[in-house]
Amino acid sequence: MAIRNFKLILEYDGTNFSGWQTQFEGLRTVQNHLEEKLERIFKQKIHCQASGRTDSGVHAVGQVAHFKVDTGIEVALIHKALNSFLDRDLSIVNVSEVPLDFHAQRDVKTKTYQYTILNRLYPSALWRDRAYFYPYRLNISAMRKAARPIKGTHDFKPFQSAAQRSRIKNTVRTIKNLSITKKGDLIHISITSDGFLYKMVRNITAALITAGSGRSAQPRTAPSHGLCLMSVRY
Repeated sequence: MAIRNFKLILEYDGTNFSGWQTQFEGLRTVQNHLEEKLERIFKQKIHCQASGRTDSGVHAVGQVAHFKVDTGIEVALIHKALNSFLDRDLSIVNVSEVPLDFHAQRDVKTKTYQYTILNRLYPSALWRDRAYFYPYRLNISAMRKAARPIKGTHDFKPFQSAAQRSRIKNTVRTIKNLSITKKGDLIHISITSDGFLYKMVRNITAALITAGSGRSAQPRTAPSHGLCLMSVRY
């Protein structure tokens, strides 16, 4: 046998996960839970590298990760075994074998996140963990107008988490697409970029909510449960 590299596409409900990254013992994260099941399959410790971290409460339908292991097990069997072992809030959409030099984080060209707002007078029992309930009227035209200058290549330090500002030296990013759509009571903010700073999407969302509401007293950062990683492009 020989070392092989496997690429995973993952879908998860982030509600009961403390984000992606393995942290201290006893904390349930996506990485912890996935690596536990990989160890069960391959009978050895496996390190799984994602395209990037997602925070506690953030969801994904297109997260990408990779891991390397010396095995002869077929791809289809790995896929089936993982989904049979994983809890119901984490699912493997696809497993494929990739070249050994593929790296889920370093090779990323763009990522797309979507933030969902429930904009009506009453909350939803079904969307409570998937959308930020905002009961005040939002002006979509005003939000789109405020979004126009955000698109493009800029220094996004003002939209970075204050706690991270001293650690990240290069804060220039390129937003390739930023769209705002409304379907019924749901407003979707979709952002595609070559990279994201910590809490960048949630801070942009908060600014757009402020622009659309005309209210000055808004949260600096939109809550995590409205955010979903939609896709990663290589």
